[in-house]
Amino acid sequence: MESKLFSYKVEGVVLEPVNDNLKISPIFDRKEVLEKVKEILKEDNFTLDERTIEYNIEAGQLYLQGLAIKHPESKSIGFRINN
Repeated sequence: MESKLFSYKVEGVVLEPVNDNLKISPIFDRKEVLEKVKEILKEDNFTLDERTIEYNIEAGQLYLQGLAIKHPESKSIGFRINN
């Protein structure tokens, strides 16, 4: 099974300071972000392995990172019975 890593920059989700000790991001829909990533990966016949997803913050910006898997195409076998 083929695999590849991905890192997705979640636009608009940046930590903003509340005070000297706390920074908070704006509200975002986690499922909506995952659907965007799934659609992008689907173009190359890859699927998102949701068990591997990590939420990482780099310089205040949110990134989704994880593993995408390419499933082999299903092969169907037909049986024919002649009477």
